[in-house]
Amino acid sequence: MMRRNVFGAWLSLAVLVFGAATFAGAQTRRGAAARQPVRAAQAGAVVPLPASDAVMLVDMRRLINEAMPRVLANDAAKLAAVNADIDEFKTTTGIDARSFDRVALGARFTNPSPDVTKIDHVVGVAHGTFNEAAILAAVRLKSSAAREEKLAGKTIHIFTLDEQVKFFGVTPRMRVRDLAVTALDANTLVVGEPEAVRATVNAAGGRGRISPELVGLARQNASAIIGFGANIPASVLKKVEGFGSEEVEQSVASIRQIYGSLAMTPNGYDVLTTLRAATAADAQRLAQTITALKPLGSFAASQLSGDKRQLALRALDSLKINAQGTDVQLKLDFTQADIATMLRVF
Repeated sequence: MMRRNVFGAWLSLAVLVFGAATFAGAQTRRGAAARQPVRAAQAGAVVPLPASDAVMLVDMRRLINEAMPRVLANDAAKLAAVNADIDEFKTTTGIDARSFDRVALGARFTNPSPDVTKIDHVVGVAHGTFNEAAILAAVRLKSSAAREEKLAGKTIHIFTLDEQVKFFGVTPRMRVRDLAVTALDANTLVVGEPEAVRATVNAAGGRGRISPELVGLARQNASAIIGFGANIPASVLKKVEGFGSEEVEQSVASIRQIYGSLAMTPNGYDVLTTLRAATAADAQRLAQTITALKPLGSFAASQLSGDKRQLALRALDSLKINAQGTDVQLKLDFTQADIATMLRVF
């Protein structure tokens, strides 16, 4: 029973540690011809996002034109599938992800019940070129209802879709009942849930902006294609409780924020995830806990078969853990071959 509890604790901790990095890596997509790349760090300057618990800054131009041609160079079927996702969002909303330089995504965490945490109030602020009339026409064809609202001199168009949507064709698919769209200026488009879009309009006017600290966390790596940062809800950390390891539970309970980046390297990709603990002592304990549990991760990986086993073992072997101040940094290096294998077997 103890082995099962410790093993379960390691798995839960692994999900927490690598979840954001995996989500970031999963967003990569391909598209049209490249223009001058815009760093992910600049995405925070698109427009102030509204108050959010999580932010992701995406260098869309590099994501589409540099990353995915490498990732899917030998997988025509998957390349067609991800292009289909981008085209589907364009057909549904009239918004073509390929026409944007950068996108900032914001979201909040809500707790419908004490043991449930949901991602809500999702909004994207995109900078680039777009045709507002074409967007409105496309959404009206899909929407069963449409209405307009005026706020701070902007017109917010709200459409009832009630279907699964991948924002910009690159996020995980999520249920969207009402989709709101507004143009902040000729080159800045806001799309998302109505309440979040209203909050974004107010944020553009200086009211209720996202925490500069949270945006700063997502902008740590100026060369990143994707940067992310989030405040970790206590309800998520509680999921590690009950595994019979008080040390693991205390270590995980000390985590307050997570941030990191996905960047290209000459041979593959660099995934950096940082866990920010409450105190420096908590960070040291957290790093020691992760290091101590790493052999169990290797044991778990060894139970997989074929390429999955080799990929997991190489990832764990490349994992570097470093505690500095209140931060615990976890660095993973994936070769191009690793990425190709990951897309094939998972």
